Amino acid sequence: MRAPSRAGPGRVARGIASRAQAAGGDPEGGRAVKTDQLIAILAGDTVMPHRVVPRVFGFTAAGLALTAMIALTILGVRGDLMQAMSGPVTMMKWLLPLGVALPALAAAAKLTSPQTRRIPALWIAPAVGVVAVAWLLQIVVATPAPELLPAVLGSSRQACLISIISISIVPLALAIRVMRDGASPAPMHCGACIGLAVGGLSTAIYTLHCTEDAPLFFLTWYGLGILIVAGIGALAGRYLLRW
Repeated sequence: MRAPSRAGPGRVARGIASRAQAAGGDPEGGRAVKTDQLIAILAGDTVMPHRVVPRVFGFTAAGLALTAMIALTILGVRGDLMQAMSGPVTMMKWLLPLGVALPALAAAAKLTSPQTRRIPALWIAPAVGVVAVAWLLQIVVATPAPELLPAVLGSSRQACLISIISISIVPLALAIRVMRDGASPAPMHCGACIGLAVGGLSTAIYTLHCTEDAPLFFLTWYGLGILIVAGIGALAGRYLLRW
């Protein structure tokens, strides 16, 4: 009896695709193997898959812990952290990034499976984004014109973006590497979701240092930082998570 292979489902799918392309079609009819057919083949494959989802969570958490320790050692933690966390406005600096990150992480984990159909968590992150944009527009309308630009620009926007992206690099790379052992039916979406998750969590880490408490500042630059990391994740997913 042949021992079961230890290859992950993503590698199995890529192997099936490669063999089908080399043969010029599928094994049964000579037709080109399409994505739906590959999903069906993979779903019926006898290979035992790695437990991808726990590894995605574990490696992402480990990467974030490492980069958080390094970043906060270099940048430092704001001195009035506990007082700042008690304010309803500054508390949103943590709640909004986490509100994007946690459902995006759940969606990314679901998207590692080729049998995924409905992902309710996929809609929560955009809903949080809509709330943030609505709040931003409300503040823009209520802010006098001479005060608007200084409030948006703040004094640390470059450090903010660089820090969020830098904190994200290692956990995002680790998560993408683990996800290659999965078999996502939507590689680019999967990469974007893990990018949103890592970007949001990295932003929540950066807020432990950031003293810019004006909503116009953190809604603008935190949001931009998260979107940049999501874009990097989407590109990585497109090229590294496809079968």
